[in-house]
Amino acid sequence: MRNGVLIIILVALFHSCSAQQTQSTIATKQPNILFILADDLGINALHCYGNPLVESPNIDTLFSEGMHFTNGYSNDPTCAPSRASIISGRYAPRHKVYRVADRYKTDKKTLEAMKFLPPEINKVKGSGAGLNLEKITIAEALKANGYATSAYGKWHLGKNELQIQNQGFDEGYEVTGHYNFKTSPTQLEVDNSLYSADHITVKTIDFIKKSKETNTPFFAYVPYYLVHKPLEPKPEYLKHFKEKLKGNPDVGKDEIKVLAMIKSLDESVGQLLQALKDLGLEEDTIVVFTSDNGHYKTESNIFNQPYRGVKGETLEGGIRVPYIFKWKGKIKPNSVSTEPIIHVDLYPTFLGLTDTKRPENYMLDGEDLSPILFANLPDGQAGAIKTKRDALIWQYTNYARYNEKRGDFASEWVNVIQVDGYKMTEVVESGEYFLYNLNEDPYETTEISAQELAVLRRLKARLERWKIETVSEEPRRNPDFKG
Repeated sequence: MRNGVLIIILVALFHSCSAQQTQSTIATKQPNILFILADDLGINALHCYGNPLVESPNIDTLFSEGMHFTNGYSNDPTCAPSRASIISGRYAPRHKVYRVADRYKTDKKTLEAMKFLPPEINKVKGSGAGLNLEKITIAEALKANGYATSAYGKWHLGKNELQIQNQGFDEGYEVTGHYNFKTSPTQLEVDNSLYSADHITVKTIDFIKKSKETNTPFFAYVPYYLVHKPLEPKPEYLKHFKEKLKGNPDVGKDEIKVLAMIKSLDESVGQLLQALKDLGLEEDTIVVFTSDNGHYKTESNIFNQPYRGVKGETLEGGIRVPYIFKWKGKIKPNSVSTEPIIHVDLYPTFLGLTDTKRPENYMLDGEDLSPILFANLPDGQAGAIKTKRDALIWQYTNYARYNEKRGDFASEWVNVIQVDGYKMTEVVESGEYFLYNLNEDPYETTEISAQELAVLRRLKARLERWKIETVSEEPRRNPDFKG
């Protein structure tokens, strides 16, 4: 009898320990990350962000199921520098991918009009401009924590030695273009007559399936080429918007094409989200959606409105982008934060969400947004959670297209700082400063430096301190300058 009771007690204890162990395993399960990066998608280029012309039902659903930010920024108004900041977690002076290309070097008028030379883009012989292998990428940091990693899509951070699979990703390759897309390294068995977004989506879903089969947490980086030029929408979506907007004088021909391309982007996002549900991974996966920079110029700039500026400019329309974070059961649905955030915040946020250690002796310039994402405050109070930093800063060093008649550049070297809603721009060529109060004037209509001298002095001092902190290169005199 005693032996029987003892057996029952031991069995009960065994089941209790097993249950506790299972609960502990569930509690410590590492979440997956699906990180979707659109290309050149402006702040007003989604229906959920306020554009009634856009059809983006899948992204709209993601928006309603998670937290979105109303003051989200890119680190640069162009592709390569912003992507370098995302992947490295660093400001431009630290990663040195300053520009997409040095176009001023082959433009005599522009070169001779420049008083100063910008810092040189980081280049590796045989691999072009890109991100040095010595930088610890977000993929490498997550791999150290047991994550499988993939990246199919636009890389734009170097080829050959600097390609995707040498930067911490277990699998992937660069995909550029839409129809007849190119791959790097060249993939001989790929059917590039397909739409590139469809190909990227299929490859990413295959990677997610493999990760589930091996019970491995995954980091899937999905940098779509949409909606970058060339304007190549799917014919059925182009037809749809042509018929829908026929006779609408406020929408240009190019803008109709862009609307069709956004619909394709939304279609692909929907397929990724559905795959998570079908595989039973929705509650175990953090989904993040953003864009690399503001929208390029179109007929009426309907994808940047009501903000001034476009891609290639540090006005708000060139650097404001959508941000959406979803983690079912963890991030409050339909929540919103007005806190200013920027691309370099993504790296430390991914580390924080996955309980991944920060790489030793590696500076990260951003801030972990987890406290904001997990705030779960009543509606209207999300703004109570603030970041700890005191400033957001941009360094844009792209000289382009000098206009002799107007005596100005289409773009030039500027340093920009935002503190407490005040945004100051330093124009390196002229030594001028411009100041706006975004709290009262978010569309940058009224320049106020003369009225706010104390604010101007404070922002100048903080910007100079940042230059020292990041070892920012000083402007160099241009020997080709003609005046």
